[in-house]
Amino acid sequence: MYYVRDITVKYGERVLLDEVSFMISPKERIGLIGRNGAGKSTLLKIIASESRPDSGFLEFPSKTTIGYLRQEFELNETRILLDEAMSCHEEAFLIQNQLDAINLELGERQDFESDSYARLLEDLSSLTGRLEHFNYATLEVETRKILKGLGFTDLDFARKVSEFSGGWKMRIELAKLLLRSPELLMLDEPTNHLDIESIIWLENYLIDYPGTVIVISHDIQFLENVCNRIIEVEAGDVYDYKLRYSQFISEKEKQKTIQQSAYENQQRDIAQKEKTISRFMAKATKTKMAQSMQKQLQK
Repeated sequence: MYYVRDITVKYGERVLLDEVSFMISPKERIGLIGRNGAGKSTLLKIIASESRPDSGFLEFPSKTTIGYLRQEFELNETRILLDEAMSCHEEAFLIQNQLDAINLELGERQDFESDSYARLLEDLSSLTGRLEHFNYATLEVETRKILKGLGFTDLDFARKVSEFSGGWKMRIELAKLLLRSPELLMLDEPTNHLDIESIIWLENYLIDYPGTVIVISHDIQFLENVCNRIIEVEAGDVYDYKLRYSQFISEKEKQKTIQQSAYENQQRDIAQKEKTISRFMAKATKTKMAQSMQKQLQK
């Protein structure tokens, strides 16, 4: 379980989040919604440990892996697409680079009986064993699969990152995040730069995602297809609905109808009481006038 405890965020006199608390269960797919400026992105950044609240804390299991799709990101512009995507597993990527360098050197060497050649073979064996631990061959297959799901083609794999536009670079960052497969995956407007085919692919990927997903999105259909819980941020508080988005909307309409009915009943009650008060006040005034006239007659 993941616990968000009494999170408070202030900007001057304005309280953006006021002692917000809720629990997150493993494998939930949560849609974080609310009006612009309500504090959704701020709350997401706090959960991702990208920002600190003024008060409150997070209670997560130790060594929880967290992934957060930022609106701003840093990529190595000089790498080709496939290498940049696979660099999300940095250690495996570095080992592969070392192996490539060793194989290149071995191909150029002729001193097969020398000690240095033997050491190269030992390094090759050791690094190959370490790389197998990462399932590097499978990693490349998975990388290609995710990149294609996000709209890249085979021809794109050898293109430099610098050749892609900002929207496509966001897809690269998203691919790297999905490849890391963190236990707690947080996405802020992930569909902004995706076409319909890529959105559908991402929906299916997240539905089967093995970890917990928290997503901010204005794409109602995306929320409906992916999320099984809605948390609404409003007026500094959160309102929790363990429902799909369409069910959440229906529940909100029911609550609105109940509140409107209660308000109308209250107004009718107030009007009736005011009418009764006026009648009694008029009656009391008439009584006083009659008593005054009676006294005058008695004189």
